Amino acid sequence: MQKPIRILREEHDNILKALEVLEACAERLKKGQPVSPDTLEALIEFFRLYADRTHHGKEEDLLFPVMIEHGFSREVGPIHCMLADHEHNRAVTREMIAAAAEFRGGNEGAGLKFARAAEEYVRALREHIQKENLVLFVMADNVLPVEDEPELLAKFQEVDEKQIGAVEIGRLLRLLDSARQDVGAGAELRSA
Repeated sequence: MQKPIRILREEHDNILKALEVLEACAERLKKGQPVSPDTLEALIEFFRLYADRTHHGKEEDLLFPVMIEHGFSREVGPIHCMLADHEHNRAVTREMIAAAAEFRGGNEGAGLKFARAAEEYVRALREHIQKENLVLFVMADNVLPVEDEPELLAKFQEVDEKQIGAVEIGRLLRLLDSARQDVGAGAELRSA
C-alpha cells in the first residue's frame, strides 16, 4: 500500500517541475523574448488547480486536521507556518493572474510584472516544499498511526477521483507539458 505522505511528495515532484517552467517563462519575459499568453495562463491554471486546489486542499482539509488530532497546533508551529505560506502563494498567484490578463491585452510592461510575481512564487513555493518535505512530512510520518493511513489514503484518492478527477489531472499535466515544450524548459512530467 502506498503511504499518504508519499503521494504528497510525488505531487511536489510535479509542482517542482512546473516551477522550472514558470522560472523559464520569467527569464524569457525579462529578456524580452516571446512567451505566449496561453503558456502563462496554462501555468496559472496548473498552479491554481493542481498545486493549490488539489495538493494544498489535501493538506489543509485532510492531513492537517489529522495532525491536529495528534497534538499539533493550528495557531503556532509548522501547520500555522504552512497555512501562512499557502495564503502568501495564493496572493502571488492573484498578481500573476492580473499581469497575465494585462499581457494578453497587449500591455508589454505586464510581462515584467508577471516575471517579478513568478519569481516570487517560484522562490516561495520551492522554500515551502522544502519545509514540508524535510520537516512537516517527517513529523506527520512520525505521529500518524499506521492504522490511520488507509483512511487518509482513501480520502486523498477521493479528492483525485471526485473533486478534480483523473481526467482533469491528466489534462493539467498535459497543459504543463505543453507549456514546458513551448519554453523549452523543465523535465518530463509523471502522470498521476
